Amino acid sequence: MKKLLNTSLDEIDFAVVDLETTGFCSQRDCVIEVAAVKIKSGNIKEHYQSLIYAEYIPYQATRVHGIDLQMVADAPSLNTVRNDFREFIQGCVLVGHNIKSFDMPFLCNAFNIEENAFCVDTLKLSRLLFAKERTHKLSVVAQRLGIKNDRYHRALDDTLVTANVFLEFLKIGNRQFKVLKDIIA
Repeated sequence: MKKLLNTSLDEIDFAVVDLETTGFCSQRDCVIEVAAVKIKSGNIKEHYQSLIYAEYIPYQATRVHGIDLQMVADAPSLNTVRNDFREFIQGCVLVGHNIKSFDMPFLCNAFNIEENAFCVDTLKLSRLLFAKERTHKLSVVAQRLGIKNDRYHRALDDTLVTANVFLEFLKIGNRQFKVLKDIIA
């Protein structure tokens, strides 16, 4: 583990992850969509996305991400998706926008990801690199960097935007970001 912290960022495989859920509580609410984008050698290489079956989606959640019961009616179960997703991200350092506060509790509960897994939080990197800016929402950060996204709050779209934001942050911070411990959440 300690060796990985001192590994050059060019040598690390990253998986940018995002979830859509039925609410904010990882103990009570369900993951209904998961996506990940792999970054290897500074390039986006491949992606994974799946809706997840749910028996109930609150109206308020559907208003945010647009996912309704009809969309997940034939989706695979969490057990099926869990194995595929874990296999996809295996060996990667996780990246996400507000990953520590929001995604990690759901990843730990629903996907059995270890709580102490290494993660890079692009929200924290944004606050570090753009300390004078007031807002660090993903949509605002992407716009600030000239990264387009027509659809927020869908897992794959958000992972692609976050991946591009992350790659831009690595370019902007290339003098101070050399090894993993320089960017870890």
